[in-house]
Order: sequence, then structure tokens, then C-alpha cells
Amino acid sequence: MKLIKAISVILLPFFVACESDEKKFARAERECSQKNSVDQLDVSLFGYSYDDADSVSIKIQRDGKIIADYKDALPKKYFDSLRHQRYYTIKKNILLTDTLMVKIAKEPIRKIYGFSYAVKPHFTMMNRDFGCEFSSFVMDGEIVNESTVSLVKKSAK
Repeated sequence: MKLIKAISVILLPFFVACESDEKKFARAERECSQKNSVDQLDVSLFGYSYDDADSVSIKIQRDGKIIADYKDALPKKYFDSLRHQRYYTIKKNILLTDTLMVKIAKEPIRKIYGFSYAVKPHFTMMNRDFGCEFSSFVMDGEIVNESTVSLVKKSAK
């Protein structure tokens, strides 16, 4: 009797945890359908030395009106000093329908809009799951299937 109880205690969580892939995918789709904003946006800067660009100007446009217009200092620390690669994070809540206008140094203003989420698979050694992840945006009219905005200095290409 104790053996049966012990086996049931061990196996019960196993059967409860066995959710079908269809249910996992549907759960992640529901999560994605409820998303309406991006909490923060990671930006990778490539080719900008600190002498070229020490700050970034950002405008957030919502429903035709500018709701945020600010200038922020860029980090001095390089991730890769040979290629002048740095990371910056826009720490504002951005709606999926917002348009970001980003200006660095003497470069033209970059328009970023059309933010979207997608269901993506997550794998571990013992499990497969699905999650809702920030997946794409449009930058200057081109669709970018990444979660990080990459700004490359025109002369660095």
C-alpha cells in the first residue's frame, strides 16, 4: 500500500505537467494577443565612437502627437572597442502602434514602428514549451525580424 502511494506521489506531478503542444501554443498565442506595448527597447550601436556620438535624441509619436521628446547620454563603455559597438536601452513604455524617431550624431532620423510579438518555441533538455516574445519591427520602411534595434553608422558599412 505504501509503495502504491509513493508511486502515485511521484507520477502525479509528471502527468499534470504533461500539457500538449497544442495547449502550450494556444496559451502563448493568448498571451501574445493581449500584449499592446514593449516595456523597453534594446538598441545596439555599431560604428559610433564616443567622439562621434555621445548622446541620442528620441521622440515617441502616438496617435499623431509627440508624447515624449528627450535627449539621453549614450554609455561610454564599448562592448567591442574595435568595431565601436555599444548598447543602449530605451526605458520607456512603447505601444505597438507608436512610432519612434531616433537621431544619433549627424545621421538621418531613423523611424521605427510596427512593433509585434510572436509565439516562439523554447527548448530545454527535458521540455519543449512556447512563449510570447518581442519579434519584429519596421525601421525606415524595412521589416526587421529581431528583438534588438541595430543602428549602424553609414560610413561604417
